[in-house]
Amino acid sequence: MGSSARPRIRHGDGNVVQLRLEVEQIQPRIWRRLLVSARASLLELHEVIQRALGQDWLEAHAFECDGVRYLDANAGVATAPVTDDTSLRSLALQTGVRLVHEVETGAEPWRHLITVEQVTPRLVGQRLPACLDGGGAAPPEDCDGPTRYRDLLAALDTPQDPWAAELRQWLPDDFDPRWVDFTAINARLARLPKHRPAA
Repeated sequence: MGSSARPRIRHGDGNVVQLRLEVEQIQPRIWRRLLVSARASLLELHEVIQRALGQDWLEAHAFECDGVRYLDANAGVATAPVTDDTSLRSLALQTGVRLVHEVETGAEPWRHLITVEQVTPRLVGQRLPACLDGGGAAPPEDCDGPTRYRDLLAALDTPQDPWAAELRQWLPDDFDPRWVDFTAINARLARLPKHRPAA
């Protein structure tokens, strides 16, 4: 006789942080819902964000949380906490907490608003990091800030403008500003090296 008991849920090591990432100053909105290990460093989170937005370079970056600014270790500011020594777990993140992530481009920085949606125990076999949901195509990899990307989006709507035609050369021929390729994002995330602080 079969048992009607529910299957037991087994938990793994540590917690999982579910984050909503949104790129500031862009419409239509670019956002991603991400799962990241609480043991991950802010440097690893930076790389997760970059991959989730189709970017593969590791530019100078910073996070801000509860009034504290965490800098890229290469920034050379000896008194500031650095992202590769700071884990998400050490920030004691709770639902509703917000972080700001900035990435330098050499021109105008990209700013991303990150909201903690929930923190839950990790399930056995759960693959992290992962992208669950989102909207809005990622800007081209060499796009140097939101103003430039807004210009590129505007160029899609003005096909007769010679200047717009030149701008459109920066975009793939089949570019759709609302398309998100989750399979490609998660494939990039699966290859991401782990950065875990000792503490």
